[in-house]
Amino acid sequence: WILTKFHSTSWLVIDSVTLFLVDLSALINIVTMYLVSKDKVRLLWYLQIIFLAFFPMIIIPYTDTWVLLSVSLILLGFVGISSHSFNLIYRILFSVMAGVATVITYYIKPSGIIPAIAFIIIGIVYLCNKPDKKRLLRAVCLLVFLFGSGATTFVLGQNIISNQKYVSIDKSLEIPSIHFVNMGMSGTTGAYNPHDALMMAKLPKKQDKIAYSKKMIRKRLKQRGLLGYISFLIRKQGYNTADGTFGWLGEGTFIFTKTPASNWKWWAQTFTYPVGKNVSVFRFISQLIWISLVGILFFGWKYHDLVSDGLRLSLIGGFLFLLIFEGGRSRYLIQFLPSIIILIPIVWQSSKETIAKILLATGLKKMEVSQNA
Repeated sequence: WILTKFHSTSWLVIDSVTLFLVDLSALINIVTMYLVSKDKVRLLWYLQIIFLAFFPMIIIPYTDTWVLLSVSLILLGFVGISSHSFNLIYRILFSVMAGVATVITYYIKPSGIIPAIAFIIIGIVYLCNKPDKKRLLRAVCLLVFLFGSGATTFVLGQNIISNQKYVSIDKSLEIPSIHFVNMGMSGTTGAYNPHDALMMAKLPKKQDKIAYSKKMIRKRLKQRGLLGYISFLIRKQGYNTADGTFGWLGEGTFIFTKTPASNWKWWAQTFTYPVGKNVSVFRFISQLIWISLVGILFFGWKYHDLVSDGLRLSLIGGFLFLLIFEGGRSRYLIQFLPSIIILIPIVWQSSKETIAKILLATGLKKMEVSQNA
């Protein structure tokens, strides 16, 4: 559809669209942070600039990057709903935004709706902790608009998909969800399994595909046993989250591997091309940034409010999803980056205080004594 609208078949056009979508997602994150805390907006600006500078996936057209815009809109919608700075009318508008964005996300990448589910759960928990008739009625009203806008968008989406002429769809070849659960248990990492994928193409009927997947799940569970499966999940969590480059150059052949020419492009190409002499430098810096970001999240565990808890539950839900379904590579974490990026400035101060206490307790930092003491 996009290539038709641009009257082009150039891959660069799709790359440019991807770049636009990711950058727009980053700008929406800024708006979301403005609603959460104006004082933390500058920190998020710097954070996203540094992060995107070492995120070459920003130009790779794939559902992981294309879904970022709608995921950011989901977070903006739910933050707006939870903000007491707005009256009911504005919060209804935010709920409509969240509902529409959630369904669009579902169509692009179903697992991307996990933040929406997380915020609904956290909202219900907070509501139950402080029950109030007025708050309950307001919450019901917002949920009606949330689900109503989502249902309307879903119906329109189904109609568009049924009538579109760009891609021919054979519903008889549909792959059942249990197949991806089966792949998530295969090998040593729970990543894409070519043999299982081939079987989905060979088996003609959907029931046969389901029966094969169930058979392989039982077989793999029996082979590993309870302790073996727990050990497998621990290792898989590492594969799901450890790589700070998000799988850059780890799969596919989407980059022309000719030695970079000595022109203005050369400097960037040496860091990102498969044959670039500085690829290891790029990997090191990216990993250092990723470890720092994860460290901030880890040490900021003491800070709690509705938004931060919603974002945390989004990440927990994402981790659980990748443990159950196909995973084994950090690229699948890209869809959850808005939750990570927004949560970091929120817990930044709490994380700093926790780290300072640890350094004082271990003697790695000396307590500052006031001269007036």
